[in-house]
Amino acid sequence: MTNYYYMATEPLSNTWETTIIENYLGSFDFLHKHDGEFSSEDPYLIISLMKVKNKDSWRGLDYNKNETNYVSIITSYWSEQETDVKNVLKGLKKLLGSNIYPDD
Repeated sequence: MTNYYYMATEPLSNTWETTIIENYLGSFDFLHKHDGEFSSEDPYLIISLMKVKNKDSWRGLDYNKNETNYVSIITSYWSEQETDVKNVLKGLKKLLGSNIYPDD
């Protein structure tokens, strides 16, 4: 089962520094970077950094190398058993000072 989550600044006019997020995510050996997207097949995890105008209407090409206001998270895991995913997301919450929300 694939699960979709997100993190966003409130309001969207606020931003996080993209480089800080990329440096954090790049510290995990199992994540592979490509233009604001960090992914792994095992464990299955995709994290996309974007600067969007609307939380409900965005596309993966909304990457901005300087500013991020929306983080899309796709994973097949969200449990205490998946330590790698849990550690990445727990640290990301702390780094950004934001909660992770289900993307319904």
